[in-house]
Amino acid sequence: MDERIMCLHSKIKSQALEFPDQPDIAEDLKDLITRMLDKNPESRIMVPEIKILVKTMIRKRSFGNPFDCSRREERSLSAPGNLLRKQGSEDSLQGPDPPLAGEEEVLL
Repeated sequence: MDERIMCLHSKIKSQALEFPDQPDIAEDLKDLITRMLDKNPESRIMVPEIKILVKTMIRKRSFGNPFDCSRREERSLSAPGNLLRKQGSEDSLQGPDPPLAGEEEVLL
């Protein structure tokens, strides 16, 4: 077996889990990760428990919800004016005008 794999296996068995200083990780999330990586399969957290914990953390906002749009409030959700526009009293939306015949030749 590859020496690097054996070395990694040895570290996993003998060393404690450590989290880096950056990025900042919430304590609840650190606890969840630690429980998921528990070396003892008998005490390791199970999938149903993980689902409950994650739902609880999202509800409490104890770690950033990737689907939270609060940080995107300043972004417009509409398409730029040249992509969608309403013409006259028609209710349909149309895309940009098609290129004029021979326009490619003029640009060359």
